[in-house]
Amino acid sequence: SVQSDCPHRERMGYGGDIAATSEALMRNFDMATFYAKTVSDWTENARPDGMFTDTAPFVGIQYCGIGWAMAHPLLIEQLGQYYGDKRTNAEHYEAAKRWLRLVQKQYPDGIAKDGLSDHEGLAETPAPEMVTPLYYQSARLLASMASRLGRQADRAHFERLADTIRTAYQTKFVDGKGKVGTGSQANQAIGLHTGIVPEHLRRDALGVLLEDVKAHNGHLTTGILGTKYMLDEFSRAGHADVAYSIVTQPDFPGWGWMLRNGATTLWEHWELSENTFSHNHPMFGSVSEWMMKWLGGIQPAEDAVGFDRIVIRPQTVHGLDWVKSSYKSIRGKIVSNWRRAGKGIEFVIEIPANTTATVRLPAGATEGGKAVGKVVMRGSGRYVFVAEM
Repeated sequence: SVQSDCPHRERMGYGGDIAATSEALMRNFDMATFYAKTVSDWTENARPDGMFTDTAPFVGIQYCGIGWAMAHPLLIEQLGQYYGDKRTNAEHYEAAKRWLRLVQKQYPDGIAKDGLSDHEGLAETPAPEMVTPLYYQSARLLASMASRLGRQADRAHFERLADTIRTAYQTKFVDGKGKVGTGSQANQAIGLHTGIVPEHLRRDALGVLLEDVKAHNGHLTTGILGTKYMLDEFSRAGHADVAYSIVTQPDFPGWGWMLRNGATTLWEHWELSENTFSHNHPMFGSVSEWMMKWLGGIQPAEDAVGFDRIVIRPQTVHGLDWVKSSYKSIRGKIVSNWRRAGKGIEFVIEIPANTTATVRLPAGATEGGKAVGKVVMRGSGRYVFVAEM
């Protein structure tokens, strides 16, 4: 009944592992009631003043900070997107509000000075540089929760808080060339993912990230959260080939290195550990989400309620000849398959009834000989597209 970090050592419900892998698990299992219960655990195990802790149930550990505590509002947002769960938002809003108000009192200048950063990352990523964007993301999540409940004064409060955090962060950590703090992969990725990097510097920030991966010979240096965010942001920006190259690296660090060293479950750390780190840990399982979300391309729209609005944007990376992906949403099965055929690629898309799907295909895609670009489909059906490559 608890998503633990590992089954053999601590067996605790750490929020960081949940924040890193919740969507991966939702795409593999029906997590509707499990994660609603997780949110309830966090509410019930808050300290007497309302502060969330690192784990639920609470076991006396409280040093990881915002990135772990934010599992509570993050799950509420995802439960709405994936399962149409509105009750959890209503029942647990006040707990999330109390928590973030306490955090705001701790960091009145908008910079989060404490907390665990990119756990088990391989590059320097000081806490303020990485935890502050999570603070910003939390404020935006609370504004969204308040809006859904019609709590407009609260919504305005948390939007102002988000603005304060963003301004302080940009002033302190973002230079005029898009470098975020130390410029580590985690810093760049989380800055892009949360939207705290100024819009006019996003291209430059992505360039810094690309250069850092190149400097590490195509390898990652990210940890628990940076890994998820980096794969997402490369794919979102049209660099899925880079993400695919990172994922398929056979040597250290990466999933291929784990496999070469006999791994049958995911490790807590990129290196083989004889006596310290777990060899059965969920946190780098975010790669499973990336495969379905970007290689297959199946995603809930940002404003989706129970996957009623779908985005399908498959990434046809070099090195793959086919992808088969599907997701059993609460509205029915969604399918996004593609395969290379001759000089082209064939896409097969299936969407369930009572949904709207926006499909984004490569330039030159056709349906029945007619050119298509972005396709909006309303209602169930099976669609076949061909793109000349």
